[in-house]
Amino acid sequence: MKLLPKSHPFLRVSPLFIVHFLLCCLVSFPALLTAQIIQDAQGNVPAIRHPKGISPPKENAWQEFQKGHLFNFSDSINSIVVDPVIQAHWGKTQGLESESVWDNIRGARFQARIDGIWHIGGELLERQGVASPMLGHWAAQQRIPGWGRSKLGRDNGFNTADNAYYDVARARGWFGWSNDLWFVDGGIDALHIGAGKNSAFLSLEAAPSPYMRVARKAGKHRSAMWLTHWIDTERGPVGETAESLLNRSRVLFAMHSWQLDPRLLVQAVYSFVRENEASDAMGEWSGWDEGEQYHARRHWGGMELQFTSPANTSTPWLLYVQSAFDFIPRKGQSNSTTRFSNALTYVTGARLKSNSLAVQIEYSKQETAHCRDCFGSYPDAGPFETMAPGRALLQNAGISVQSLWTESIFLNTVWNPLEQLTLKVYTEVNTQFSWVTPEIAWEVHSVWPLDIFTAHTTGIPRGVSEKVAFRFWQVGVRSCLPSL
Repeated sequence: MKLLPKSHPFLRVSPLFIVHFLLCCLVSFPALLTAQIIQDAQGNVPAIRHPKGISPPKENAWQEFQKGHLFNFSDSINSIVVDPVIQAHWGKTQGLESESVWDNIRGARFQARIDGIWHIGGELLERQGVASPMLGHWAAQQRIPGWGRSKLGRDNGFNTADNAYYDVARARGWFGWSNDLWFVDGGIDALHIGAGKNSAFLSLEAAPSPYMRVARKAGKHRSAMWLTHWIDTERGPVGETAESLLNRSRVLFAMHSWQLDPRLLVQAVYSFVRENEASDAMGEWSGWDEGEQYHARRHWGGMELQFTSPANTSTPWLLYVQSAFDFIPRKGQSNSTTRFSNALTYVTGARLKSNSLAVQIEYSKQETAHCRDCFGSYPDAGPFETMAPGRALLQNAGISVQSLWTESIFLNTVWNPLEQLTLKVYTEVNTQFSWVTPEIAWEVHSVWPLDIFTAHTTGIPRGVSEKVAFRFWQVGVRSCLPSL
C-alpha cells in the first residue's frame, strides 16, 4: 500500500484542526451507528452473540434493576431476556441552515438460550431525526449507514444535507447452534469482517441483510461460509405489482482464518456477487451482440493480518492490515486508452487498550475499481466509452459494504476515570468532512445498556470552494455498547 505524500490534498488541514486531532477520544456519529454490533476476538461477528450468563444471579431489588434485564423469562434450563433501546438527543447548531439536530431511536432487543445449545437474539428499532451534516450527507440520499434505505422529507421540507429529516426502521435477528466444533446460524444482520471499524470486506456501517452461515473451528483454524442477499436502490422492470421490486444481488462469502503464531492471525476472504436483474450488452463490445443479456458479477476478496502484543504485556495492543481486490479482472477489448482496475480497498490501523484507556487509529481508502464500469477508454473527444460488461457493485441499500467514505483517517480515544464516567473524543478527516467531537457520558444502566451524555462537534466540509465551519452540541440519553 502506498503512503500518502506530505503534499497530498487529503492531508491539508489547518494547524488548529491538527491540535484538535491530537487531543482525540470517541464519537457520537459513528458510535450511534455501530453500537449494537458484537464481535469476537478477531473482530468478526460470532454465531453466539451474547455472554454465556445472560441471567445474572439474584440480588436485592435495586441491584437486580441496576444489573438485570428489564424483562426476564428465564428458568432453570432456558434464558430469555428483553431490554429496551432508548435513544433521544437534541442539539443546537451554528453555521448551518438548520437551527437544531435531533435523533430519536426506540425499540427493544431480546436474547435467549434454549436447551443450552440454541442461541437466539434480535432487535426491532425505529428512528427519526434531523441529521447532523455528516449523517445528513447520507440521509439526503435516502440511506442511513448501518440501517439502509430511509424516508426523506416532511411536508416537502428538510431535504438538504444541512437540514435532512430522516425516518428509518431496522430489524435484526439471528438464531444459532453450536457444539464447540461446528457453528450454524442464520437471520438478518451485517456480518462484519476484521478488526477495524471500516473493513476491506464488510464494515460496521454495512446495512443488515438476510443470511445463512455454517462455520467450523478446530485448533488454530476457523472456516466459515455464508449466503446473503443485497438490495439496490434502483427498481427493476414493472411487473404484476403496482411498484416494481428493488434489484437484488446474490452473494457468497467464504473465509478462513489461521492462527499462524500466538501473535499473528491470517484471514483470507473470497466473495462472489451476481446481480439478479439482467443487463443488455452494447453493440461495440468485443465478442458481444448488441442487446445480449448478461448478469453483472464480481469475484473478489483479499487478506487481513492481525499482529498482537505479547500475552504478558500490561497494555495490550493490536495492529491490523486488510487489502481487497478483484480476483478475476474483466476481459475485453484492449488498446492504449484502456484502463484496467483491480485493487478495491485498503484498511490499516492500530488499537491499544489499558484498564481505563483505549485508543484506536485507522486509515481506509477505496480505489476506483468499485464502480460498475471501470473498464473502458477515454477517447480524445467524447464521453467515457464502456468496453465490457459491468461488474456487480459492492453495495447494499446504496451504501458500500466496505468503508463509508472513499478515503478517511480517524483517531478515537476513550478514557474511564471512574467506572461509570467516560470521557471521549473522536476526530476524523475524510473526503467529505473534517470534524472533532469531545463527549462526556455517565452510565445509568450497564446491561441494557443506557447512559446520559453531552457532546460538542466542530467540523468543516471538504471539497467546497467556500468552507464554512459548523458547530453543534448534543445532550440526551443513549442505548449503546462500547465501540472499543
